[in-house]
Amino acid sequence: MKLMNNISLLFSVGVVASAFSTLPKSSTFVGRSKVSLQMAVSPSYDGPGLPEDGEASDVDEMKGTLETEFVVGDELQGLRQRVLKLRGELMEARTSVDSRKVLELERAIIKAQQRDAEFVYTVSTERMETALARGLADEAEEYRLKALNARSALPQFNLDGLWVGKYGDQGYEMINITYAGDTLYAHKVTGDKNVPKGELSFKVDLTIDGEENRLLEPIELGDSAAKQWGSKFLSRFAGEGQVASEGYMNAQFIEGQLILVNEFFSFAWVPIGHQVFFGRPSPELTLKLLKQAEESTDTLDTARNHLTRCMEETKALEDDHLLHDNQFVGQEESYDMPGYFE
Repeated sequence: MKLMNNISLLFSVGVVASAFSTLPKSSTFVGRSKVSLQMAVSPSYDGPGLPEDGEASDVDEMKGTLETEFVVGDELQGLRQRVLKLRGELMEARTSVDSRKVLELERAIIKAQQRDAEFVYTVSTERMETALARGLADEAEEYRLKALNARSALPQFNLDGLWVGKYGDQGYEMINITYAGDTLYAHKVTGDKNVPKGELSFKVDLTIDGEENRLLEPIELGDSAAKQWGSKFLSRFAGEGQVASEGYMNAQFIEGQLILVNEFFSFAWVPIGHQVFFGRPSPELTLKLLKQAEESTDTLDTARNHLTRCMEETKALEDDHLLHDNQFVGQEESYDMPGYFE
C-alpha cells in the first residue's frame, strides 16, 4: 500500500500494543522558508527575526539567549501560534501607520521567538557564518555558542546512542544513532535477513533552513491520544529509510518520516506503510540482543565453515577420482574408471 499524500499509521510499542490514534491524513509539506518559521517581522532586518547590527538594544536583548528558557512540545506550538497572531496584528498596525504599535509588536515577536530553539539555532548559525565571512572571530564565536545552546534544547538533535524497535516479523532490533552535521544516521547494531547489521536503517536531514529541505507540519492528536501520550502535537521530519530484498538484494532508500513522541520516536517507511517505534533499551535487553546477534553470527560462521569443509572434501574426492560425473563410486568400481592405474 502506498502512502504518499495520505498517511494513516498506528503506533505500537513492542509488547505494549497501544492504540495510538490515527495520524492525520494530510502530510502536506511546508517549505522551509523563513516565513514558515515565523521569522520575518520587520522590513529593516537583515536577518530573519533579528534587528540590524546597528540597533544595539535589540541585539543586547538577543545576547540573553543563552540564559533564556526554551519551550518544547505543546508549549512550543502554542508559542508559534501566538507569534503568528502577533504577526497578523503587526501587519494591521503597519497598514494603519501606528508606529508605536508596530515597535511594540516587533519587540513582542522578537522576545517570543527567543524562546523557540529552532528559531535561535537557525538565526545564530546564519549570523555565525556571516561573521566568519567578515573575519569577525569573536562575534562568530558568540553566535556559535548560542547555536550550540539552542541545538541542545532540540529533541531531534538529542537522539544519540542505542535504541530498540520491533521490525515487524523480523523481531526486535537495535540501532545506533549518530550525527554528521545536521544529518541523523541510524545504523543497525543487530540486523535481519533483509538489511544486515552495520548497514544504514534510515537517515534524516534535520537542517532547519534551506530551499532543498522540507518541513513537515506537526501531527495533531485527538484528545484521548494526546492524554495517553502526554502531547497534543508531535514533531516530524522528512527522511529516507532503507529497504531491501532478502539477502540484502535490491537495496534502496524510500521516503520516510521521523516522528518524535516525548522520550520515544518512530520512523515510518511511508510508501510501504511500515513503521517502527523505538525506545531506549535497558542494559539487560542490550546484552540480550547483542548476545543473540553474536550467536546468530556464530551460527552463520559455523554453517559457512561447514560448507567450506564440504567443498574442500569434494575437491579432494575429485582429485582422488572418487567422483565421476558428479556421482560417488565405490572402491571396486573405481578400478574400472579410465586412467585409474595410469
